[in-house]
Amino acid sequence: MPTAYLLINCDLARTREVIEGINQLPGILECIELDAAYDILVKIHSRTVDGLKETIKSKLKKIPDIKAIVALVAIEGKPEYLNHLKDDRTSNYS
Repeated sequence: MPTAYLLINCDLARTREVIEGINQLPGILECIELDAAYDILVKIHSRTVDGLKETIKSKLKKIPDIKAIVALVAIEGKPEYLNHLKDDRTSNYS
């Protein structure tokens, strides 16, 4: 299943309400308030990459008080460009 990590900026006075809105969406695994350059970190999954896009574009962006979203889509498996490595540096990709 495709997974994405979302970095969200929102109206700081409305962070709690934004988190509550996010948690109502399908596929949300985690939603955490941050004390950083971004206000909220979300982990989301879907059956397809298109499903992720649909949730982000059609549902998440409609939540009031969200100012910006950065989406990082996780790639599962060992990337092809690491095939030449033979040591434990790629153990997380097997």
